[in-house]
Amino acid sequence: MMLFQVSSIEYHMIVMKNVFAVNLRIHKKYDLKGSKVDRAATDKDPTLKDCDFLNEDMKIRVGEEKRKHILAMLESDVQFLSQLKIMDYSLLLGTHNVAQGHEEREMDEEHSSSDDLLDGEEFNNNKDSDVPMEIEEEEEEVEDQIYENGYTYFSDPAISNKEVYCFGLIDVLTKYNATKRAAHTAKTMKHGSGAEISTVRPESYSKRFLEFMSNAFV
Repeated sequence: MMLFQVSSIEYHMIVMKNVFAVNLRIHKKYDLKGSKVDRAATDKDPTLKDCDFLNEDMKIRVGEEKRKHILAMLESDVQFLSQLKIMDYSLLLGTHNVAQGHEEREMDEEHSSSDDLLDGEEFNNNKDSDVPMEIEEEEEEVEDQIYENGYTYFSDPAISNKEVYCFGLIDVLTKYNATKRAAHTAKTMKHGSGAEISTVRPESYSKRFLEFMSNAFV
């Protein structure tokens, strides 16, 4: 966090890491809060959400050892946010399917090779046929150049459908203030006291969030 002053007014600025800053195409993106009311993708907001995650029977398959580590990390962060009366945060999750990524790169390379041949057709026709073509060494797979860290994890080696998961907590500055209390009352009246609305007290929010993540990670 940075503190700076403009015209005697103090401002706090937070710079956050881009959790998708990897050299991989993100095939699916989810915004997960642990709530089910109005938590599905729409035409205006195509980002997948909790209901989409559940309807797809989606799981973040990292294996038991990494699951324990990730859940402990999330619990520590969420308890801290709860103490600060922060709620409405999300886990931003991006998934990269390794097999799909490999196919996409092969298609891109084929298109690139075709374009190169067309662009150089006249030049190549004038070349001596005895001149050998250069053969490029096969490059390492993009996924092999990615390293696990606090934001990026590989799927469990035991599963056949390999994936790479990129995730992190976002929207961590919303306090449970008078506006949020009013929204909680209005949504409760609309959907009923048992509905899993997103606007709830920080303690309830953190508990429900962690329960959702406990089921999401396997």
